[in-house]
Amino acid sequence: MKQFLSGILDKLGFMVVTKRKIKTYQLAKLEQEYPMLEDKGIFIKARANGGLKEKLVEQGKTRWLEIGCGGTFDDYFVYIDLFPETLVNQKGKYYRLDMVNATDESLQKLGKFDLIRMQHVFEHFTPEAGRTVLENCAKLLNKDGYILISTPDLRKYIGFYLSGQIRNNFDWALNRIPKDSPNSFYFSVFSHSLPFEKHEWCYDAEGLLYQLETVGKFKNAREITLEDEMANIPFTHNRPNEDVCVLAQLK
Repeated sequence: MKQFLSGILDKLGFMVVTKRKIKTYQLAKLEQEYPMLEDKGIFIKARANGGLKEKLVEQGKTRWLEIGCGGTFDDYFVYIDLFPETLVNQKGKYYRLDMVNATDESLQKLGKFDLIRMQHVFEHFTPEAGRTVLENCAKLLNKDGYILISTPDLRKYIGFYLSGQIRNNFDWALNRIPKDSPNSFYFSVFSHSLPFEKHEWCYDAEGLLYQLETVGKFKNAREITLEDEMANIPFTHNRPNEDVCVLAQLK
């Protein structure tokens, strides 16, 4: 009966696969057994994988800080951004703080954290300001605490541009440029973003690791790809088609 139902669903374009298989099968084997997953298996595995989040929860390290809240509030996180606290209305979970100009006193009030996460935030700082932010993050982390940073991946966007795919799935660009703009304009929107939330710098994994190394406060810095045991969508990669993610620990 199970095989019969699976056959019907397959003909209808649906697929039945257990979470255990997704988590335990190698990517090549998963895509071989389920051809519908070709080129998508890596994303499905990364969604099923517990990754860094599961590891921290299992260890009881659940005091986390999100820099740049983006309007989403999850369990275990304290959030900081530049919006007024009365506007966000998340008492005890949200604080208004400028991480570039934060004083030691304001950082001490926040306390210490097991994880600091910046998802598509770090590119909004100049490289000089970014290093200041990293130094302030080091002051907020517990010993061996993690810092997780994801940004748009310069290498991926260059690939989109050179292959002519740069305007695919980026309708938000039309908030700044006309639809008939050349591909170079679409790439420039990636580089500089919208006037009210400018991108101040572009990064790939090498650039992010360089910034972490320059500060001198972190260890075990490495890129986290979707195949990494620490990866999870959306905990580490909230825009997996376009971002790059690195992870490091406080020395």
